Amino acid sequence: MNGFQIAGQSQPNGFQNRDNSATVENYLTKLLESLDEPISNQQAIMKILPQLHQNPRIIINGNPFGSREQFQQLWARLPLSNHQITSCDVHFIPTNNTNNPSDGQYIVSAHLKVRFDESGKNKIGETASFNNTTTSSTRNIWSHWFGVSLSLVADSTIISNSNTEAISIWDYRFTENPISSVFKVN
Repeated sequence: MNGFQIAGQSQPNGFQNRDNSATVENYLTKLLESLDEPISNQQAIMKILPQLHQNPRIIINGNPFGSREQFQQLWARLPLSNHQITSCDVHFIPTNNTNNPSDGQYIVSAHLKVRFDESGKNKIGETASFNNTTTSSTRNIWSHWFGVSLSLVADSTIISNSNTEAISIWDYRFTENPISSVFKVN
């Protein structure tokens, strides 16, 4: 049989063709949770997408970021967010490494919904209030859902270690803006 291999069928060098889509989708869920976490202190800012390479290509709505730290600082200043995955498409691109046929990269294209807390606080808990009185309510006031298209490229090491710096490209684009939200994205 010279055609396509059936999933799980043995291939040369003992490589097994495995569908890791569910593992990659769980990895994506973990990434989005890091975006949604409130931040308790300045050191916790580094917990925002720690899986990014040291010098990744980060693009938000077509605007490139110079570094991972620059992106983390910006994201920490945004309001609390809540992401949900609506669809996820995963493709594995192998390298020509004959010693390790599972070496390669995952190309992930996902559609998401995200909403933001409109109560006036950012992830760090800062407000634009001139008086430093705290409000008695800690309840989040969630916006309507925004649509997001996310494309990312991650090394195949994410299958065995979801905490490794594996993401080389992160392209996050808003595709839908709710009319009734306080926030507007251009």
